[in-house]
Amino acid sequence: MSRSTLVLLVLVVLVLAACGGGGGQTVSAGPGDAAKGQALFEQKTIGKDNLQGCVTCHSTQKDVVLTGPALAGIANDAAESPKDPAYKGQAKDAAGWLKESIINPDADVADGFQPKVMPQNFKDELTDQQINDIVAYLMTLK
Repeated sequence: MSRSTLVLLVLVVLVLAACGGGGGQTVSAGPGDAAKGQALFEQKTIGKDNLQGCVTCHSTQKDVVLTGPALAGIANDAAESPKDPAYKGQAKDAAGWLKESIINPDADVADGFQPKVMPQNFKDELTDQQINDIVAYLMTLK
């Protein structure tokens, strides 16, 4: 293999790695602690800059709508959302869809709600583990 071919091959590998393999990067959730996630969810403020907590905008009771959609049964909805042909996000499963809804809330906005209402910076405010804990809690809401 010539030196120029080798250099080109290395560049292609680096570019593909930087791009997540050429396609969009899949969003997935790691293991989380549902009890810790529930405690985080129920805080009035959350994150290092004290953003409004999840509970201030989302009810866990069916048909109780605050600023954002009610989350009763969200685990069941999350299982179906990535399968919807209209879905344009990167998640492949329910936990990934929930995580994406936290870190990129405008990827799939619930019917009847407007984009840019949910803070866009939870991924900067919370650790990855805290987000996984919240996702683990949300996965219990069936």
